[in-house]
Amino acid sequence: MRNVLVIIACIVFCAVIITPVMAGFDNTSHRYVTRSYDYVLDGRPGTLSLALSSDIYQEYLGKDPYWDINDNTSYFLSYVDDPAQQPYIKTLADEIREVTENPDDQVRIATNLVQHITYNKGNNIRFPYEVLYENQGVCGGKSLLLAALLRELGFKSSVLYFLPVNHMTTGVGCPGPFNFQGSGYCIIETTAVSIITDETAIQNKGEHDWTIPEIMDVSDGHLLDRPDRDYYDARALIILKSENTEARKAGETLSSKDYERWYRLKAKYDLF
Repeated sequence: MRNVLVIIACIVFCAVIITPVMAGFDNTSHRYVTRSYDYVLDGRPGTLSLALSSDIYQEYLGKDPYWDINDNTSYFLSYVDDPAQQPYIKTLADEIREVTENPDDQVRIATNLVQHITYNKGNNIRFPYEVLYENQGVCGGKSLLLAALLRELGFKSSVLYFLPVNHMTTGVGCPGPFNFQGSGYCIIETTAVSIITDETAIQNKGEHDWTIPEIMDVSDGHLLDRPDRDYYDARALIILKSENTEARKAGETLSSKDYERWYRLKAKYDLF
C-alpha cells in the first residue's frame, strides 16, 4: 500500500511540475511568428528576420485612431508613436546596424527592405507593426513603417502626404540640391523598389497634379551624408528610361552600352 501511495505522489508531483512548463512551451509556440524581409544593397541580396507577437498583433486589430480631418499630423503620427511596437522596430533597426556600420547604407537597407514588402492598393492604413506582421501594406502603412525605422536609426524623417491623390511617401533628411521641392527631405516612394530621390516613381502612378505635399515630421536627426550617390543613379535611370521610350517610338533600341548601364542600375537596387 505504501508503494502505491509513493507512486501516486510521484505522479502528482511530476504533473504539478511538468504541466506548467509544457503549457508555457505551447503558449510560446503559438504566441510568436517569425517573418523574413528581403533587401538588396549595392547588388548584394540579404534577408533579416523578426519574431513578432501574435498577441500584440491581435491587440492592434482593435485599434483605430480617431481622424480629425483638420489635423492629419496627429492622426498619422499616432500610428508611428504607438509604444507597443517600439521594441520590435528597434530590434529590426539593430539588425540593420549589424549588417553595416555606414549610416547611409543603413538607410538604403531600411528603404529597400520596406519597398520589398508586398504593396496592397487601398486606403486601409495599418500600424507599422501590422505591416511587419502581415508582410504587406498600403502606401500609408509602408511609409509610416519606413519613417519609424529611420527614426530608430537616428535620422531626420517624415511622411509626405499628397492630399489631392491620397498618396503617402517617406522623407529622409538630406541637403539641397537633392531634397524634394526644397522640403529638406529626400523623397522615398515605398510602394515598389525605387531609388531614393526619384520623384518620378510617384509621378508615374497617374496623371495627377503632384502639388507640394503636407509634410509631417516624425523625427529630428542625421541627414544623409552622400545623397548624391542615389541622386545621380536616379537621374541616370530616368534619362535611360526616357531615351528607351523615344527609341521605341522611332522603331529603334538603346545601344548595348546604354542597356548595360540600365541593367547594372536595376541589379544594384533590385528594381522590378
